[in-house]
Amino acid sequence: MYESAWSFASQSVSDVAVFFPRLLGALLIFVIGAAIASWVRKFFVKILEKVRVSSMLKNTPVEHFLKNAELGHRIEDVIGSVFYWLVMLVIAQTSASVLGLESLSVLLDRVLGYLPSVISAILVLFIGVLLAGLVEGLLKGTLKSVDAKSARALGKVGSYLVVTIAIMIAISELGIAKEFIFVLFVGFVAMLSLGFGLALGLGGKNLVGKLLERWYDDISDSR
Repeated sequence: MYESAWSFASQSVSDVAVFFPRLLGALLIFVIGAAIASWVRKFFVKILEKVRVSSMLKNTPVEHFLKNAELGHRIEDVIGSVFYWLVMLVIAQTSASVLGLESLSVLLDRVLGYLPSVISAILVLFIGVLLAGLVEGLLKGTLKSVDAKSARALGKVGSYLVVTIAIMIAISELGIAKEFIFVLFVGFVAMLSLGFGLALGLGGKNLVGKLLERWYDDISDSR
């Protein structure tokens, strides 16, 4: 009995002696990593502030999205926080590996491996929302002098079209049902083309006539 107790105590002390340096190493990595992550966030926030990203995105769908989602009013802080948590995720995976927590380390490693696809999808959505705002403004500005009501409607349609395409591409980047998304995209384009043709043929012929007349007058004046 005494030998068993002594053997158990010796094994426990040995396990603690092996685990304690790992724990210290993991804590040191975590503390240093947290400091680095904080510095990375401040670095990107300052860079984006110098570029004046918030001014570029003022009164765009991106700014409205941030306000509605309660993510903050400045895109610099949002992007800085994203980079902060990316670094912290790497630090957490490294700490788990040092501690010998293989299951957690493998899980975090898989998450990190999937992150490039997530970042790519976010970038696609971000660019898509920007392009949607530009398309809407361009259509409204171009068609406003001809027919203000139709210009607003076409601007919204163009904006929603760009956002829908961006969402489909983003889902494809995530690797979610790629074949289904491709079939859905083809069907969506076909439906949109048919609907746009019918709209022009039935309800938009007056607008098209005005546009053609205006362009013809501009060409005639330039001559």
